[in-house]
Amino acid sequence: MKRYRNNFFLLSLLVFIGMALPWASSVKAQDLLVTIHRDTLNCTIGKLTDDFYPIEFKWDDELKSGLIHKDSVLYYKKKVFRSIDDARLRPWYPVVSLSLNVGGGHQFGPLRVGLTEDFNPQPGSSSDRNLFYAGTDLVVYLSALTGYGVKYHYRSMLGGDIRQNYIGPMISFRFWDDHRRNHWILHCSVGYGRMVHNNAIIKLGTKDPEPITLTANSLAGDIGVGYNLKLSPNISSIVKLSLTMAYPDHVRIFDYTRINPGGANPAPDISGYCQNMNSVNLSVGFEFH
Repeated sequence: MKRYRNNFFLLSLLVFIGMALPWASSVKAQDLLVTIHRDTLNCTIGKLTDDFYPIEFKWDDELKSGLIHKDSVLYYKKKVFRSIDDARLRPWYPVVSLSLNVGGGHQFGPLRVGLTEDFNPQPGSSSDRNLFYAGTDLVVYLSALTGYGVKYHYRSMLGGDIRQNYIGPMISFRFWDDHRRNHWILHCSVGYGRMVHNNAIIKLGTKDPEPITLTANSLAGDIGVGYNLKLSPNISSIVKLSLTMAYPDHVRIFDYTRINPGGANPAPDISGYCQNMNSVNLSVGFEFH
């Protein structure tokens, strides 16, 4: 069941990317060109080569291409039209955004890391709650302010013994500066959270303590705020602070039948393991658009 659930979310993410990118390409912003005769043209302007600019434009609903000499160009500005079919000028903004970020965080709430010498639950220290964080966000913006997409992040603690995954739909808001170059970002998401503890130590009956694997699934939420600093027309750097919250209502012992066949031993004490996914995370990375 776990394998099918993970495959479903991976397939959903790939389908979303496949649908979003072709649509984004069709609405890619176009350029404004002004000639020395004060004629204007909505077109795509390429890189200057041998004193000529390659251009692509529409004429009577037919896509045309050609070259224009640099001395014939009075002025041009990149990405000021919504598309090649739209003659309305507007400030440019990225339509599709893909961000990749890594960092760290701190887990909140009770944490159990094993058993004491007299087989009592052993609580984790504050340093045990430090975690590694890596995430990615894919957003399609329908306006300069609002976009919709999907986010995923992975977190690990105790050297990878505890792993947490999150995936879910998201809404994103961008608040631009006066020059529409850099902006603040606010992300809100609700989705699926999964925890796996690979080295939970338990004691079954008179047996010696042994490591087992615990799993827990939960409805989870994620909210983040960040700042995007433009580095080039297609790349920005981003710093983000996010908060993740989830309270799994059921923790399952993986392969319980094998370690306790027929329920011969009393159920082990797993209280404190996989109790929540609550954490604050600080990450840095890059955004591609």
